[in-house]
Amino acid sequence: MDQELTATTLSVVGMDCTGCARKIDGALRALEGVRDVSLHYPDTTLGVLHDPRVTESDIRTKVESLGFDVGAAPAL
Repeated sequence: MDQELTATTLSVVGMDCTGCARKIDGALRALEGVRDVSLHYPDTTLGVLHDPRVTESDIRTKVESLGFDVGAAPAL
């Protein structure tokens, strides 16, 4: 039986092109437990669907290791 998935939404400061988005996408998909990644660079939104083994801190750390700053998700 699959574990319940969690959706985490964050803002990535400095993600301003498709190249940045691809770099982040590839790094996050390499994390065990990440099931899906969605990025929208014009408004700097990052969405990650993951199992409970992956924490928001894990996601932040991975994105920050690529040279980006991570903040709270933008208000809708």
